[in-house]
Amino acid sequence: MDENQNDKPQKKEKFLSPHDKVREKIEECVYKMANGRFMVVVQKRINGKVRTKKQRQVKLIQEARQLRKKFTNELNQEDMRHKDGQLKWEAAYGRYIKHIEQKIEDSKNSYKPLGQGSLETAKAAYKYTRQWEKLFLSQISTHHIDTMIRSREFSILAYGVKKHYMRHIRTAFKYILGPAASIYLNPAHGIYLPRDKNDEPYKVIWIRPEVMEKVIDRLHGPNMEPLTKWAAPIYFHYYTGLRNGEGYALKWENVHLEDPENSYIVVKSTFNWRTEKLTPTKTGQERTVDITAIRKYVLSHKLRSPEKEFVFPRDSEWQGGKAARALQSILKEVGYVPEKNHKGEEQWPIFHSLRSSYVMNLLTAPNPVSYLVVQSQTGHRDYKSLKHYIAKLESRETKGVSHSLKPYTKKLKSV
Repeated sequence: MDENQNDKPQKKEKFLSPHDKVREKIEECVYKMANGRFMVVVQKRINGKVRTKKQRQVKLIQEARQLRKKFTNELNQEDMRHKDGQLKWEAAYGRYIKHIEQKIEDSKNSYKPLGQGSLETAKAAYKYTRQWEKLFLSQISTHHIDTMIRSREFSILAYGVKKHYMRHIRTAFKYILGPAASIYLNPAHGIYLPRDKNDEPYKVIWIRPEVMEKVIDRLHGPNMEPLTKWAAPIYFHYYTGLRNGEGYALKWENVHLEDPENSYIVVKSTFNWRTEKLTPTKTGQERTVDITAIRKYVLSHKLRSPEKEFVFPRDSEWQGGKAARALQSILKEVGYVPEKNHKGEEQWPIFHSLRSSYVMNLLTAPNPVSYLVVQSQTGHRDYKSLKHYIAKLESRETKGVSHSLKPYTKKLKSV
């Protein structure tokens, strides 16, 4: 009885014909034929009609899967062409602009509202895509993106400006198409701008110890009592190398001051300024940072701090970026002279420069710390990431290093 049931032919799909000679269905849209080869059949209802793409006599299952992906992509694109005018680039980008405006409006009740900068940048980016206005999203290809990038008016822009414009263009496609379709339909997916030879790379600003001593003197009283609310955060970040959000998220339960010879902090999380929530660190890993040298300062700060959970009080001005302006203001007071870039613009330190300074101070200390140890303290995944924090040394800081080579010279015979 069972054998007779097995002999019955399987119910065939409507789109299969006698010429297909299908033995069995292997996977979704993939069938095995009588001769051992494969057939791929993908269907999609487009504008009320079922469209079918079929390929017989495929030798390998891997090739069949690739064809299935290709046919799905082609049918998705064809489906997009039959959508209404809202999916033309002009209307689609308009919807993306409204999305940004809504995000800004929703954040007004937050204690760190979003600024208008992102909106203005998004509007400016549209200028370089006007030639796509009447095209459906599915008609825009990587060729259109490359043509825009190579155009004269876009290529003369600064690298940073181009990068931000491309980010908005890429995100606009992703917002309209959705995350699932963006992999196949987003023509800007995976296209990133090469840095021009004439563009100046990111310049690391090292606040050298002799300058920082003047800053600390200005921020503290004779007994190292803070004179402003920025004194403790600036001092702490300069001697720990924590990222901005990591310092703001640090809790007293993760500060260990019991042992005078081995005091440390455990960095477990960072503060996400946009969502205003604690999230894992940038690398997603915890790390231990030694603070034995500043133990007394941290103990004093703990006794003075009104905040019992977090190391630093919740301060909306810190989130608004005013900590960097406070640092620059103090540097001006102590007579700091900023370097200039190739355009003649002054390069002032930002709050993140305290982290760069921490790296350089360890590497150039009288007893230099190995870069592997520095990497463990800063939380960088590898040396490639760490090296972006290394500043250029001045001649006075490399004075005498050639003596370490112990050059060989013949001894002159006395006459």
